[in-house]
Amino acid sequence: MNPHSSSAPGSHLFCLSRGTFRLLASLQLGLALLVTLAALLAWATLLEAKQGREYAQWYVYGSRWFVGLLAVLGANILAATLIRFPWRSRQLGFVVTHAGLLVLLGGAILTFFLGIEGQIVLQEKQRTDQFVVTHRSTVTVVGNTGRGRTSTQFSSAPGPADWPADRTLDFGTDNGLGLKVLRFYRHARQRTEWVADQRDYQGPALQLRLHGPTGNPVAEDWLAGNVFGGEAIIGPTKYELLPLPVATMREDFVKPPRELTGAGVLAVHYAGRQQRIPVDGNVGRRIAIDDGGVTLEIVQYLPDAKPTPRGGFVSASTKPRNPLLELNVYLPGRKQPTRQVAFALRPLLNLDGVHGEVCPVRFWYHHAGLRPVPGAVFTQTPDGKLYCRAAVNGVYEEAVELQPGGRVNLGGQFSVVVQQYLPRARQEVSFLPVEPARGPGNLPEAAALVEVTAGGERRAVWLQRGDAQLGTQTIFTNQGSLAVTFGYEPRPLGYSLELEDFTRRSNPGGVGQAAFSSTVRVTDPAGGQSQRREISPNQPLTHGQFTLYQSSFRESSHGEASVLTVARDPGRLLKYLGSLMICVGIAMMFTMRSSLFQGVPARS
Repeated sequence: MNPHSSSAPGSHLFCLSRGTFRLLASLQLGLALLVTLAALLAWATLLEAKQGREYAQWYVYGSRWFVGLLAVLGANILAATLIRFPWRSRQLGFVVTHAGLLVLLGGAILTFFLGIEGQIVLQEKQRTDQFVVTHRSTVTVVGNTGRGRTSTQFSSAPGPADWPADRTLDFGTDNGLGLKVLRFYRHARQRTEWVADQRDYQGPALQLRLHGPTGNPVAEDWLAGNVFGGEAIIGPTKYELLPLPVATMREDFVKPPRELTGAGVLAVHYAGRQQRIPVDGNVGRRIAIDDGGVTLEIVQYLPDAKPTPRGGFVSASTKPRNPLLELNVYLPGRKQPTRQVAFALRPLLNLDGVHGEVCPVRFWYHHAGLRPVPGAVFTQTPDGKLYCRAAVNGVYEEAVELQPGGRVNLGGQFSVVVQQYLPRARQEVSFLPVEPARGPGNLPEAAALVEVTAGGERRAVWLQRGDAQLGTQTIFTNQGSLAVTFGYEPRPLGYSLELEDFTRRSNPGGVGQAAFSSTVRVTDPAGGQSQRREISPNQPLTHGQFTLYQSSFRESSHGEASVLTVARDPGRLLKYLGSLMICVGIAMMFTMRSSLFQGVPARS
């Protein structure tokens, strides 16, 4: 037996490891990886141009398989460098270049695992101590149940594309609350309908259809009203819906005062009775409402009322554009009167919401100075009956009772038909997906259909992410009310940031933006420091572990808002260092090669 032909397991393992190492260090593998990486980058560039940066980031640059490819490429570079050890002096440039590639790849992988990017949107004088991660979403459920106030938050990364119909996300159950996401649209537009609901109703709702002179329908919409009423504009006509809280107010609508002079007439409703009081001659007087000690004082009359910053009212002019009566209601057993108001333009508007309780005395203020606009006014009495007064040629017609399908003539050969009448209705909001448009543009936010389970009940609601109105919905269960909110995942900054001033300058001629910048105040509780800094597209702010960039701005009804990008890139220095080492290594290789060629004698 040949003593040198050992077949020990260790020798096989050594041969196998050496073969694997040579394969990992082979030039063929390196070329294949580089060709694959180049093809993927080209595909990602086309994907980004077609679907947007977020799509390419999710499916390519930020995916685990792409980082895995970079790791394999790094292993190939490391093996190709180590297999030539010990290195000769003429290989120094080669070693430095490959070491720079490894440092660069290491920085990219470190950024993938530990880096973060988010956003802050601030208006002037607003302050925040957190930012939102735009690729992660949260659903927060706040409950007011018999066990007290509870709050549960569920986080996920829904992705940059619409979910297929069969995909759902089940978060399970926490604190007795179950949550599922049934649908997700990356960009969605709202679709609103009203449905009958005897329990969670918000008020009555009418589906109206406007017909033109030819008899064909020209417009259609819903008209709904809460406790203060509601309005809708359909085509060139305006409509109001007034859900009357007490039965006696029916007389104010069906048989209003005919002779109106001066400051008008105030109709007072209490304990099933109505009392009409002329305003002229009664301002400043206390008037008995019943025999039980309830009295009323008309404090002042304002023909054109507008609110003041301190919660009062003043008259902007002497013309009756917005007639208002300020009132004091004196109730037995109370030392102080209850302040109330009566608007001629908004008969049901009062201060109950300010006081946090319902005043037992109701008002309807009639004023002759108001001319109706083309359209109609509907009322719903407490027994569910529907009445309508059409405005024709600047005058209200006699009130008529309507049923679903009833038609009201508006003059000028226009008419309106009550398609549906829901005495108790709830607004049901759903969403339709929107395809992302090519090029820059403001696309609508994401929307999700969320199912909440509580106390054995299941309720599903649509929510639009980050929206001030549609981002939160309240649902009612047998365990109490639940507020469900769909937003971005918040993260702490570690300090507070206040936007003191936002500056935007346009190019000459007003076309495009020349520059915009934000002046912020940074307050760090750790060091007790407060400093004023400026952020512009070419001047980021680095404080703590985050860097803030001026990325854009937004315009809204509340004014301009500055949009700041928040980033933490722990691998940035490694990427800079690796790029520098690559440049130095390439320069060294060219320098050494040139010196070698200089020592070679020329051929004759």
